[in-house]
Parts: sequence; structure tokens; C-alpha cells
Amino acid sequence: MKQAILFLILSLMMGTFVIFKITTLQADSSDTQQSTSESKRTPFAEGCIKCHGNETAYKEWTQAGHSHALVNLLKGPYEVKKSCLSCHSSGYEMFANRSIPGHTYNENTAVNAVACSSCHSHASKEEHLLVIPAKKLCVSCHKMDCGCAGAGIVHQSQSEMFLGREGAGVKRMPSPHVRAMKKRCVHCHMAKTEPDVVKPKEEPNAIAKHGGHTFKADFSTCGNAGCHDSADNDMTTRLPIYRTEIETKMKEVKTMLDNAVDKTSQSYKDAKLNYDMVKGDSGYGLHNIPYARALLEHSLSLKQQLR
Repeated sequence: MKQAILFLILSLMMGTFVIFKITTLQADSSDTQQSTSESKRTPFAEGCIKCHGNETAYKEWTQAGHSHALVNLLKGPYEVKKSCLSCHSSGYEMFANRSIPGHTYNENTAVNAVACSSCHSHASKEEHLLVIPAKKLCVSCHKMDCGCAGAGIVHQSQSEMFLGREGAGVKRMPSPHVRAMKKRCVHCHMAKTEPDVVKPKEEPNAIAKHGGHTFKADFSTCGNAGCHDSADNDMTTRLPIYRTEIETKMKEVKTMLDNAVDKTSQSYKDAKLNYDMVKGDSGYGLHNIPYARALLEHSLSLKQQLR
């Protein structure tokens, strides 16, 4: 009887020891995993994907140029400065002047591309939780006066081209679309009109190839949005003609600038400004073709003064 009791006590003690050891090992393993995970984390990382990663908007964003903005900055041709992050990385406004012990926010520690928080905030009272109204949002970065790229370098010029201003020797010439597009950029860049694509009922939120959060404008929306009829909207024919014309003028101006004797003269600076503005707008002034044409023609008119 005594032996049976002693055996039972020993068994209970062994069981308790095993349970304790297993619990300890699990705790150690859990601590190790947490420590490893913590070492990979950064207080600057945006967490929107946790809740919105499966949503259509997020999946469209992965196809957008915005999703590569930080990489393009770091691997681009210009000197990278911390201030560049204000447009190239979400979180700049939040972290730039915020003190986080052990962490310094700069171009080496930034991890977000131009993502959700660049445009949206749960604290916002604007439509779609935008940080500022849509009309002002895109142009806060897509403009040529940021100065980050360096003195005299036109990095972006979409805003100035669209509004037809800031060029040299050319009167102000806003795009005809300025009055029609009340929300400006998003009117075309987020339009999802796809009349030739019938979405299955089981795919009410099919990921768009253009528009939405891809921000890729498509000329098929010009007529479908009720702005142009089909006869006036044959951009597949008109756009190549425009592009060829502008690219031809661009080459002429480039040759003229390369061969200029005095690159410090005002005439040279004016001609180069106009050239850079057109180049900074999709490469050939797509946001305002008439203004792009006028800018380049003025540059070419300065040819005699640059010899």
C-alpha cells in the first residue's frame, strides 16, 4: 500500500515537472519569437494593411506609381534629402518632428511609400476621410516648386502645366479642363468608367486596370464621363499626333540648349525653363497640350539669342 502511494506521489511530481518544463519552453519560444519580431519592426511603419489589405483600393494601389515612390526617390538621380520624404513617403508629417527614443526619422529609416495616410486619416471630417479636399490634395506634391531636387531643377510640373502658368514668355493659358473638372486630378485619374467591360455579379469590386487607386488615367473615360462624344473623343488617333508634334519640338529645343554658347543668359534660362516644364509633365506636356506647344515655340523663338 505504501509503495503504491509512494509511486503515485512520484508520478505526480514527475508530471508537475514535465508540465512546468513544457510551459517554460513555450514561454521561452514565445519570447524569442516576439523579440525577433520586434527587431524587424519600426515605429514609422504604416499599419493600414492589417485592416485594409484585402480591399479593392489597396490592391489597386499596389499597381500605382505611388507604391514605388520611396524606392524611386532612393534610387533616383537626385540627392536625397529628408524633406523629399514629405512627398515620397507616408508618415513625414507625423514623424518628422516627433521624438521617439532610439529612433530617428530620416531617408534611411523611412519605410512607407506614398500610401494610405498620405491622403486619408480617420481623424478627418473631409469626404472619404481625406486629409485635405481632393481639389488641393494631388497638387500639394505634383508641382514644381518643392526645390528638393535642387535649385533650378523642375522635378514635377503637372500643376503648373494644367493651370497654364509659371512658364517664360507665354501668357497664362489654363487647360480647358480646369473649369470642367471640379475635383481636378481625381476627375480623370480615379475615374473607373469601363463600358466595354461587363463585371460578373460575383465581382462587384473587381480591381480596375486604370482609375480608382491605380491613379492611371485612361482616355476611354473622356467620352464615357459625358464630356466628349465619340467623334470628338478619338484619342487613340489624336494623342499620337500630339505626342509626335511635342516630341519633335522637344528635340529641337534640346539641341538648341546643348549648343548654346552662353548658358548663363536670361534667354537660355527661359528656354530651358519651358523645356523642363514640358518634360516634367508626363514627358510631353500631356496635361495641357496647347500650353506645352506655346512654351516650346517660345523657346525656339530664342534661338538667335543663344548662338
